Amino acid sequence: MLLTIHIPDNQERYEFARKVQKLLGESQTYIPGARKVYQSDIGVKASIDEFTYNKVIALLDRSGYNYNINKE
Repeated sequence: MLLTIHIPDNQERYEFARKVQKLLGESQTYIPGARKVYQSDIGVKASIDEFTYNKVIALLDRSGYNYNINKE
């Protein structure tokens, strides 16, 4: 599953990525543009359970960011 989030402010993107990493526990960051697949500044990759997924969605909803969920 790919979760694409639109955050206009550059600094907010990195702060949000750090918050998500704390929720996920073991994860890795990457620069999606390096593979020329996605247009974004930062990515967080992890295997998560439904409980953690719901925590990430709740964080998104509280933050007020627009996001899309793409099931791969």
